[in-house]
Amino acid sequence: MVRQMYHHNALLLCLAIAASMHPSSWSSLGASAFQIKASVSVPQTSYLAGDGKHKKVGQQRDAEIGRLITEKLDRIVAGYQTHGDKMKRTLEMQLELSDKVEKCFIGDGTHSDQNDGSLLLSAKLQEKQHLIEECLGVNYHVVRRLLATADVDDDDHYGKHIFHTIDFVPSAAAESNGEHDDLGQLMGNGGVVEKEGEVTKETDGYDTALQVIHHTSRDWTAGSASCRDATIGWIVRAIVEYSSGNKGRGHHALNANNPLRVLVPGAGLGRLAYDISTCDDLTKRGGGVNVDANDSSVTMIFAARRVLRMLQEQRETDGRPVQSTIFPFLSDPQINEIDATKRFEMEMFPDIDAVHSYTRHRELKGGMQPNLSFTVGDFVSTYSQHAKQNQYDVIATSFFIDTATNIYEYVFIMKHLLDNDSVESPAIWVNCGPVQWHLCALLRPTVDELKGILEAAGFELLSWEIADEAVAYRHPDDMGGSGLQARYTRSEAYRPLRFIARLNNDDRSTAGGGVNGNIADLPLRVQYSEYLNEVANGKIKMS
Repeated sequence: MVRQMYHHNALLLCLAIAASMHPSSWSSLGASAFQIKASVSVPQTSYLAGDGKHKKVGQQRDAEIGRLITEKLDRIVAGYQTHGDKMKRTLEMQLELSDKVEKCFIGDGTHSDQNDGSLLLSAKLQEKQHLIEECLGVNYHVVRRLLATADVDDDDHYGKHIFHTIDFVPSAAAESNGEHDDLGQLMGNGGVVEKEGEVTKETDGYDTALQVIHHTSRDWTAGSASCRDATIGWIVRAIVEYSSGNKGRGHHALNANNPLRVLVPGAGLGRLAYDISTCDDLTKRGGGVNVDANDSSVTMIFAARRVLRMLQEQRETDGRPVQSTIFPFLSDPQINEIDATKRFEMEMFPDIDAVHSYTRHRELKGGMQPNLSFTVGDFVSTYSQHAKQNQYDVIATSFFIDTATNIYEYVFIMKHLLDNDSVESPAIWVNCGPVQWHLCALLRPTVDELKGILEAAGFELLSWEIADEAVAYRHPDDMGGSGLQARYTRSEAYRPLRFIARLNNDDRSTAGGGVNGNIADLPLRVQYSEYLNEVANGKIKMS
């Protein structure tokens, strides 16, 4: 029976390899509407020295940044190959050990009618060995293509650079210097570069190939649809409801000349931003919707852009879906595992729902692309700038607020970004996700304490709840229950915090600053807050 199941998976694997290697799946596209901008924070001293100086820095660093980013992405791809080699060596060790131990305790089985060799661990590890090698090959091909930069400028005429534009902004960091801010920060959250002799590598964290696979599965496969509906779907429905004239503060949707301006911080692989930009109920309105997706990780942004290109490619294949294969569970830890065959389950991306929403959007908008752009850069430094004041009608966050080093900075930057000057703007912040504070978090308020912070900052809470039902982080089977075939003995799930917060109408004079502050003070307040963070971390001694 085990052998039959593995052979069935092997047949699926052959089909998967064919799908992932098909030339049309990754071919070059026409001009893209999905632009990537970079926001690079430079030292305060460099920025304040004058426009000429930091513009000169920008010109000198432009090509260098492109080179460093390309090298970074190449390192991440190579890192997956190294990970695969380690997996194969581990399996070889387990196979050799199990075989020898079984001979020690059971014998070779040649004189035993009762000994069924298929029951032994070594037999099952042998079945796994070929599948793991082939699945690793498929995933490696996917990661390599998702993170490729070679043909980015061919279609979009970016010249010699991989970004549409690079903006230099003053750093909010307390001890900013050129090495940390210009280059280190752009390398991405979690992608800190360590030196090992003469070799640089990406540390374990957000910027790894395994995280790219994880986020691709969660954002763009059909198997994770129910997880997305409980988070991303909830956010999109809330935006539609609270940006309308019925529940919104103003009548934004009735102005045909005014698109709804939406910011999605911590966009990851981009599904939330994409679903907002292609939402029927939003695009049907006269002004439509403009979405700016931000993430500190260039790795995630480039992978997201590649998936979106696959959606665009439909028009070159007579509307046939352009999809690729991925094995999302292949590298899961060997703990709490119930059924080994589930490790080799295959998913296709992007899912058909994403394909259909893209097609509907183009039909509704006369062939136009969704208004969706990406900005790679540190959220605090980029969006605390004066130029960002009152620039958005809606902020949508999922799996983001718990990444804050200091949650007060996030809250008051959100206030700074929402348009509180126009009565037509809904000025709402919609959130759905966990409150699983990351290791970088210095302040880790409870949900009730977080609620108090938002209210003290001048937000009116239109909705605030903890979901009754748990949501799996990646796939419903990770949690099990409700007739699902659980993947693990341990449930990998959370109950998301959902809230809709709106700026009070009587709080316009203080938007972006402290409750009694002025908007002009926000960058200075953020910089001082960053200094206090460094003091709390023990990196700086308070004078």
